[in-house]
Amino acid sequence: MSSPTIGSFLFDYLHSKGVTHAFGIPGDFALPTFRWLEKSPIKLITLTHEPSVGFAADGYARVRNGIGVAVVTYCVGGLNMLNSVACAYAEKSPLLVISGGPSPNDRKTDPLLHHKVRTFDTQRRIYEEVTCANTVLLDVETAAEEIMRVIDAVELHCRPGYIEIPYDLVDLPITLPIRKNTPSPVSDADNLAACVEDALVQINAAKQPVIIADVELHRHNLTDLAVAFAEKANIPIASTLLSKSVISEQNPLYIGVYSGGLSEKAVQDYVEQSDCVIMLGAFITDVFLGMNSAQLDRKQAIVMTTEKSRVGLRSYDNVQFRDFLEAINQAPLTPKPDRATPRPAPVPAPLADHERNTPLSIESFFRILGLHLPADGTLVCDTGDALLGAIGLRTGMRNTFLSDAYYLSMGFAVPASIGAMAANPDSRTFCVVGDGAFQMTGTELSTTAKYNLAPIVFVLNNDGYGTQRHILDGAFNIITMWDYAKIPELIRYGKGCRVSTAGECEAAIKAALADNTLHVIEVTIPRDDCSASLRRLGEELGKLRDIEKRS
Repeated sequence: MSSPTIGSFLFDYLHSKGVTHAFGIPGDFALPTFRWLEKSPIKLITLTHEPSVGFAADGYARVRNGIGVAVVTYCVGGLNMLNSVACAYAEKSPLLVISGGPSPNDRKTDPLLHHKVRTFDTQRRIYEEVTCANTVLLDVETAAEEIMRVIDAVELHCRPGYIEIPYDLVDLPITLPIRKNTPSPVSDADNLAACVEDALVQINAAKQPVIIADVELHRHNLTDLAVAFAEKANIPIASTLLSKSVISEQNPLYIGVYSGGLSEKAVQDYVEQSDCVIMLGAFITDVFLGMNSAQLDRKQAIVMTTEKSRVGLRSYDNVQFRDFLEAINQAPLTPKPDRATPRPAPVPAPLADHERNTPLSIESFFRILGLHLPADGTLVCDTGDALLGAIGLRTGMRNTFLSDAYYLSMGFAVPASIGAMAANPDSRTFCVVGDGAFQMTGTELSTTAKYNLAPIVFVLNNDGYGTQRHILDGAFNIITMWDYAKIPELIRYGKGCRVSTAGECEAAIKAALADNTLHVIEVTIPRDDCSASLRRLGEELGKLRDIEKRS
């Protein structure tokens, strides 16, 4: 383009990075930006509430393994979306926030402009806490360089960035940037060599090493290197709740999900009895540690991430994660002999005739879902048993399981499913959400109607905030009962049903798979039923949150 504007340059640059869709809600400060977005090759999906915009863009980024874009207006939009951007920051998802903003002239005269909070810079300063780079484009001379700086930082760090565009500058011609040759970070050669040498000694000496493959492998396109290392050394691989499906769950080396005491017992025992736990890209959080129920010895652990490199109790500065994986693959690894390892859950047994009238439980629901989940299906799970109940469910392909399994924000799954469908329209999306979480963002099913999307949505109705009930119960965990099966009537799109037995659930899933439209399946679960993992989670958190249990 001979004389691009700020708006056209921004969206052309994002398109050059592989962005195909953006998500947003228009507002007056952002309307000129939305007009440039509509003129661009990027398709726009508008939603009903700003938190959902962030979750949808995050879901898109995770499935696409690229940048997700969220476009909102000043403060009332941007600050409303803050929680979902915080989720992306906490879980290292590359999300770009584009916000409309006031004019530079407004900033000079300091009027009491609508949407303004304290100062004109309030929104940007708040976003500093949940972004790796941010800017307000107040100068057309530097705007292009600022756009590229923020977007490149989002790509490099896999964390959100923030660009605020004054409504009267987005249409102005931009000064094209001079591209700078910025070299990629490199490792300190001596530190890298020492790190690999020490890791090699520990791995080769180990009798029962195990790899925990976590989400940074996916975020930074390092999964293939990690799998090559595991296969070369014949070392079993576990995932975490956050990284479930990052490693193919059909890989012969895969043993299941590790999350301390929330894990299946065979997986927990194997990992915690290991004499060399190799954590690749791991978020060592309380969820990873099963609410601190894990028993892992730091002296026998190797931890490699984009932020730290550690072998036992020794740390190594300036060692790049990719460089370590490439070097360890070239090192003289001694392949481990085959040994008995935990096996992931096999394909569930088909329902027997006598089971069809059995009332549904969390366990039987996920068994039936596992029977019918297509190999190329995408599964998006919300917080609570919608997530923990799926620990033993095996996905068919890499990167087909989404959850916010560290940040654990209720309301993630429905809007994230919309982002997942935009990122991979050829995969049928299955969304599993509790009734409490559904009431937070379930209105986004009207967005599926607007764009003719066809997710299969399971609302696990156990009459309230089931996760909280197992931690500390009270009247505060009661919610209003909705008729979830009638949601399609409300939005005039799709089909709904309520199921309470195993046979009804299976029939509903089969009907949904045969029909290319939205299906809302209300799954009636007994009030006090839960997975074994959620029960253990409630016990551990209850000891911390409930004074009666503490005493």
